[in-house]
Amino acid sequence: MIDQCPHCQNDLNLSEAQVAKIKNALAALPAGKLLKLSCPRCQQPIELRADGTLPTADPAPGNSAPTRPTPAASRRSSTEPPGKPDLGWLSSGKYETEEVIQDIPMALILMKEGPGRAVVAETFTNTGYQSIFPASAADAIGRMQFGSFAAVVLHSRFEGDSLASSTFHASMLKMSMVKRRYIFYTLIGPEFQTLYDLEALSSSANLVINDRDVNKFGLIFKKAYHDYEKLFDPLLEALAALGRR
Repeated sequence: MIDQCPHCQNDLNLSEAQVAKIKNALAALPAGKLLKLSCPRCQQPIELRADGTLPTADPAPGNSAPTRPTPAASRRSSTEPPGKPDLGWLSSGKYETEEVIQDIPMALILMKEGPGRAVVAETFTNTGYQSIFPASAADAIGRMQFGSFAAVVLHSRFEGDSLASSTFHASMLKMSMVKRRYIFYTLIGPEFQTLYDLEALSSSANLVINDRDVNKFGLIFKKAYHDYEKLFDPLLEALAALGRR
């Protein structure tokens, strides 16, 4: 199992739950197919063979983990011309196609780097989510258009001095309910009262948390998400039965 992105060279920092899901997906992978993941840092696709190695890797016997390229090696390789294409599939008669892993939920976290964001990210990692940190509100809006996120966390000061000035929050308010109902939206900021449902409802969010309580994000999120499932799961099941999911 690889632990470093072959594109940006950053450690993947996968949780035990994420590693378990990937291993299960690899074990169920049809012959000749590839498993496709996304790097949480650079968002480039990472493809894995059924044995957990990269398609271009040639591991030594008994070692399924590809060798980490050093930064210097990466810089040298970027200036070299591309090698000849691998035509091994012609003789084997097998062509590897991509298999995209679908069961790892993603969380979009719009918070400035710091202790608070670290606590939030750790909570999602420990519960099997893949955390994504957009560089800006525009970046986040773009990711929402083309990605599927189970959870979104926005700090009210991420892009301005209040929630009212947030272009990302404005985009969430305009989102179609067909997509919005499947996203657990959390707002964090100094103006909120933690777990105040009426305040969350007035802001079109599922949960609000005051800055002073962010260090307890894991416990608060667990409680709020449990209540959310009790309230909305029957509705979502009914919509699915009616073909309106």
